[in-house]
Amino acid sequence: AAYNFPSPFSAHGPETTPSTPHRTRTAMTTTSPQANASAQWEATIRDLEERSRVAFLAGDTETLSGLWADNFLVNSPLNVVNDKLGVLDLLRSGRIRHTMQELTIEYVERYGDVVVVMGRDIIDGPPTNTRTSRRYTNVWQLQDGQWKMIARHAQEVPRPPAG
Repeated sequence: AAYNFPSPFSAHGPETTPSTPHRTRTAMTTTSPQANASAQWEATIRDLEERSRVAFLAGDTETLSGLWADNFLVNSPLNVVNDKLGVLDLLRSGRIRHTMQELTIEYVERYGDVVVVMGRDIIDGPPTNTRTSRRYTNVWQLQDGQWKMIARHAQEVPRPPAG
């Protein structure tokens, strides 16, 4: 299926048409066990996403270390792949410490013991110290009964040419 995502530079929200649905999942209103299980895992993932965002902004490497799997990898906007220890070191040194982050989750889907979260964010702070729009994907995996982030990809969205 094709998805129609808005420009992060637009003041308008996600646009949808019948042929290109916006796939943000929402909690179901039924009370079936399957619906409750779906709502529960999704609420958990959304909570973990927020905890991760807040911890990153605070430079809380202890919380992030607990949220991230030992084999966590990031394909970063710095054009390198970093492992868990590398990202934590970059955060401790202030190289990637954000001063603000506006986050919009656009898509959450579960595939067995793996959940994919996709969206957009706007950050400010090191390394560029400018407001930067990005697209991102976070991948969570259920490990020993706990959800752990196993991978992340963030890519800057180029600004449209002036004029």
